[in-house]
Amino acid sequence: MHRQAGIAWLIILLQAAMFWYMSETIVFPILVALISSPAVWWRRRWEVAPGYLPWIDLVLVAGCALRWNLAPYEPPTMTSFLNYPLVHAAGQFFLLAQVARLWARRPDRPLPVYLPLLAVMVFICLGDVQLSKTGRMRRMHQRATFALVGLSCAYYAMARKRQEPSSRSARWVRPTASGTVLVVCAVSASAGNSWVLEKWSTLEQFIMRASGSRIPQRQPNLMVGFSGQASLGSMQLLRSSLDEEIAVRVFSDRPPGYLRGAVFERYTSHGWESHGDWIPLGRSRKPQPISDLIAPSDRTSRPPRSVFQLREDSANKLRAITIWRTPSMDRFTFLPLSTTRLEAPVAVLNFDRHTVVAADNMPVEASLTAWLPDSTDVTPIEPIIQPLLWDNGTPWELDRLDTMWAKWRLEQLPERLKLNSQIRKLATKVFADCKTPQDKIVAVKRHFAAYQYGTDIVVPAMIDPVYYFLTEKPPAHCEFFASATAVLLRMAGVPCRYVTGYAGADFSVMGNYWIIRQRDAHAWVEAYLPDEGWVIVDTTPEGYVPATITSFSLWQLWDEVTLRGQMIRTALAGEGWFSKWMALKLFFWSLLTTIPGALMTSGLVFLAVRKMKFTRRPTVSSSLEPAVVELRRLLAELDRRLRRFDLERETHETLHQFAERLRAAASSRPNLRDAAEWYLRYAAMRYGLLSFQPEVQAALRTELQAVCARLNERQKVR
Repeated sequence: MHRQAGIAWLIILLQAAMFWYMSETIVFPILVALISSPAVWWRRRWEVAPGYLPWIDLVLVAGCALRWNLAPYEPPTMTSFLNYPLVHAAGQFFLLAQVARLWARRPDRPLPVYLPLLAVMVFICLGDVQLSKTGRMRRMHQRATFALVGLSCAYYAMARKRQEPSSRSARWVRPTASGTVLVVCAVSASAGNSWVLEKWSTLEQFIMRASGSRIPQRQPNLMVGFSGQASLGSMQLLRSSLDEEIAVRVFSDRPPGYLRGAVFERYTSHGWESHGDWIPLGRSRKPQPISDLIAPSDRTSRPPRSVFQLREDSANKLRAITIWRTPSMDRFTFLPLSTTRLEAPVAVLNFDRHTVVAADNMPVEASLTAWLPDSTDVTPIEPIIQPLLWDNGTPWELDRLDTMWAKWRLEQLPERLKLNSQIRKLATKVFADCKTPQDKIVAVKRHFAAYQYGTDIVVPAMIDPVYYFLTEKPPAHCEFFASATAVLLRMAGVPCRYVTGYAGADFSVMGNYWIIRQRDAHAWVEAYLPDEGWVIVDTTPEGYVPATITSFSLWQLWDEVTLRGQMIRTALAGEGWFSKWMALKLFFWSLLTTIPGALMTSGLVFLAVRKMKFTRRPTVSSSLEPAVVELRRLLAELDRRLRRFDLERETHETLHQFAERLRAAASSRPNLRDAAEWYLRYAAMRYGLLSFQPEVQAALRTELQAVCARLNERQKVR
């Protein structure tokens, strides 16, 4: 066994053991040990050519990235790293890269000098441990680090070519000095580690003061606009804070329009509140026909999911849209107002009286498929609120008492606004000559058309925000327009509610779907008309409503890969082998149908075909004469034998120069003189007139066998 390779193997096993101990995973460390062991102990092993290492690294990067994207590592305990699964995948890559270098080694040359540095990167990736005096993780990581330092020193020592000392007394000077330095460094590092652990709080404060850092302030809840309470300004805070972050992706043949995420019916001086009770809606109903309701994103068969009816069907033809929520938005659902049926991966669907679907029992990152009327002019007519008890096949009606109670509740206003003389005069002026609810909606839109849009509104203390907006008319954002619209409509006796969600979208040309970002967050009003049902009323100035645009950028390539990864993860999370088969099928389908996958597949096919053609191409030696090929083989044989003695002919060195070097080294190794003489005779025969005669080659072959035999005897004596 090569000594340096043995040390490298121990370094790899140490890292595999740390992976097992720190991350509590056993499969990956065992695979690393099984793959790396034959590279050291198997003499007749297959060796990887050094030119293939960059390609192997590329495959490892793709594999680790794919595993992180599809099945990220979930730490058993809370970690301090923000994205520890990604760091864990990076550590696996650095370890596998070392295993590849171990398979690519040669018996006659040392391993790469940077191999211990890759091990250091692995230890850094695994270094997310609690800083405490009694933590077992910290102690184990510290001890393993010291072991890595010792093995690294041995690794570099084995790579150095040994020279015979001038005397026996000088033989122990260098090892003794090296050992002393190593012990001193270990003791100093241990003492320094203990001191840092003792003074860590003081050092942390000093570093923060020196860098000018402040104690991090408590971050506001940016998703409060979709929770049970929505303060005025929550949507604007979400838009300004996250802006470009993706919220949902929608597969639809047309712009998705308004997607409602939360509905509120009670206004207070701080904002809006929702008191709806969740109502379980079971699957105890007649099966819904779904043969003609296939989502546009579903190109292959998929496991059946539950289909729930949310509103009464009022259109002959329905269209489907599929909504994929990002992980940051998995606590909410976003659906169009006109959704009549919903397909979801749950057995029981929960929603409130405003038909806002809950996501508390839905799998993470799961998609939702909604069916709505194909014509935008058709709106499902529904009761003013969802019936408390309803079953498939029964009339979609709400009793009169519940209707009156819901209408009264959706017309309520705080007494300070309802009795305010200025607000009453303004409402009387706005709705003058209005006879129907439709006329009142047109009037309120016309009134707010004279207002200006702005995001820097500041409401004075102790003043109601809506009152200040209606009377002073300062530039404000969508939440003030929606709140003021709801107040005026309720003053006019029109039941309405405050809604938050998204209203814009960016069409991805590369992926053929709609991307909705946090900058598209919006607030509007839904008003109830007896003959039409719920309609959307948006009084925000038209130029400031989130727009629907179509764009093209190379970034969309990566976003499509991200979405496909989410689809595959969702399929893997399903139960049964059918889900696993669907995930595999979707993976290969993505390689063929997406532009990034097609590019990667084409590149791999091109490299494979190129490699096959290159291996089938006749080599240079096959075009030479057999005598020349035989002479080259004899020369390569002796070169290989001498490499075992750390003697290798340089590329710029002639045969005569190498023979002189062998003669100089023959003082301590007498058998090298025979090898030097053979090189000189080879040069004379190879480049002389008798080089191609059979008897000359036979004599040279016989002399080579004798030289190799004497070299083998010398090696056995050593």
